[in-house]
Amino acid sequence: MFSLCRLVARQSQAASVSASATSRFSLIRNLHATTPTSYAEMKRRPLPTTTSIKYTIPTDPFLLAKKFQQVSGQGKLDDAVAIVMQSKSKSQSSIVWNLVIDAYAKTGRLSRALRAFTEMRRRGFKPTPTTFTAIFKACALSDSENSLEIAQDAYDSMERHGVKPTIISVNSLLSVYLRKHNVEAMLSKFNDLPQEGPLAPSLATYTMLLSALRRELQLKLDDLKAKPEKPTDVIDKDNEFVYRRRVALKKEHVHDAFSALINTWSAFADDAVHRIDSRPAETSLLGIDAHIVNIVLKACHSVYSENRALGRKGLRVAEQVYGLDQLDKTQQTPAKQKNASGSNSLVPLATRIRQNAPEPDSDAANAQKDGLGQVVDDTTVGLVLDLCMRDDQPTKAVRFWRSIETNFEPMFTPSQETVQKYQTTLSAHKHRSNQVKE
Repeated sequence: MFSLCRLVARQSQAASVSASATSRFSLIRNLHATTPTSYAEMKRRPLPTTTSIKYTIPTDPFLLAKKFQQVSGQGKLDDAVAIVMQSKSKSQSSIVWNLVIDAYAKTGRLSRALRAFTEMRRRGFKPTPTTFTAIFKACALSDSENSLEIAQDAYDSMERHGVKPTIISVNSLLSVYLRKHNVEAMLSKFNDLPQEGPLAPSLATYTMLLSALRRELQLKLDDLKAKPEKPTDVIDKDNEFVYRRRVALKKEHVHDAFSALINTWSAFADDAVHRIDSRPAETSLLGIDAHIVNIVLKACHSVYSENRALGRKGLRVAEQVYGLDQLDKTQQTPAKQKNASGSNSLVPLATRIRQNAPEPDSDAANAQKDGLGQVVDDTTVGLVLDLCMRDDQPTKAVRFWRSIETNFEPMFTPSQETVQKYQTTLSAHKHRSNQVKE
């Protein structure tokens, strides 16, 4: 059976994670037991209690929430918070305090968000999943040196506050790691997720991890391009050996980083198929969108000049997701494709996922908002066409284009630039076909 955690465990080794870096994020602490310079200090900072002008203080939680949104929407956040602080507890609610915390989170004001969290609990209102999502957002956007540790502590404290973590909570925590450029912590948390159940990875989970791995790959590529200065004295064989060894190690790091990324993509594809075929209990089907495909295609483009074999894997990804039309050898026109009732192995991944997606207005769709977006866009098509031309495969570009026209045209309108790219590849394809006939 497909084992997601074991597969990604191999990816973390390929990514050459640092044990010392991982250990920094293995701390399991109480939210109220952080260091004096982190949460304990931040929670003592008071919230504003006076307004710049006189406002009417609502006496109903719904009206108070509406008033807060109205005043904060005018750019007067301190006034909006002061209105809440001046109101009576019976006029407040968890929703009102979630609005306060989220308003501070949007601007990365972590200390104020934590203070609002303290005020919320002091007034007898229980945190909700939305509360912690806002705290994670504040940690992600904050410049505080302790934001990573605070985010982990907040996550560890959720069940003690009576809040059961969801995959949305996990993704919010991963977004903190992503913003703080800590791929080791992301991999560690990802490996802890179950294969099935409510906490199984979602499309957003895979997308964030692939984004982090692509950034790591780019850093390795930049390091490779900044090759160490070659010894001027070529007679010095020891220096020449050291130089060549350093370059070889950098290339190996690039290969490992790309392997981690492409293996994570394979884990996503296998997981999506596994959920469609097995329908595990309490496990949402995985969606797919153009964004996650574009991340992989861009990574393949970036590595192509250094390693063609790695770069051309982007063409396999495009074929796996969108399929390729079979061309009639005599007329060079698309042949009839097998329908969805044929072999599943021949049906493009994007088609399979969309065929099994719940109806847009159904309860299942509302529960699975993740991954119901556009499965192909102009960027996707442009990246695949460029990769085909770089790899001198115009026929594959034509087959890809016609597969998009056949299966995904209603959701995709190419730009003029993309159409011109296709015309170029089509001309190259026809020229090559004529040469074969001659």
